Amino acid sequence: MSQITKTLTSGGPIPPVLPTQFTTDNGIAVPAANNLNVFGGVGTATSGAGSTITITVKNEGFSWSEQNVSFPASIQSGYFCNAGLTVTLPATAGLTIGNTVIIYVDTSSPVIIQANAGQMIQVGSNISAAAGTATSATRGAILELIFKPSDLTWHTQSSLGVFNVV
Repeated sequence: MSQITKTLTSGGPIPPVLPTQFTTDNGIAVPAANNLNVFGGVGTATSGAGSTITITVKNEGFSWSEQNVSFPASIQSGYFCNAGLTVTLPATAGLTIGNTVIIYVDTSSPVIIQANAGQMIQVGSNISAAAGTATSATRGAILELIFKPSDLTWHTQSSLGVFNVV
């Protein structure tokens, strides 16, 4: 019987098999000089310890503010409306499917949600005219609107209270 012997001539341990590329939700990352950077985006933070990378969603990119006078709304934002005022929804240019705005009525004065030019607002089975409105003077009423570009309509994801649509 013969015996086979293999002698290693390298100066250190044999490295384990390491990945040479990393597939993400949107592309492939290839380390450079044995380094791979992992960055967060809006509403996210990243951290690393040992062999673990942690990606933390801080607030899902959704900001909230309190409003006391009429204002233009921004996408991915929620608003506590503390006084009678008009909220103008974002213009169609730059909007994509699923862009969201949440309005919380924290007053008994009328809060008017104004659709932008060419847009409509749908609450339940009621739909506004182009550039129409949804109005509530019910403290605690809330309206979560999601934009659908194909019909230029802000559709209701959820609502509480009464909103008059015209």
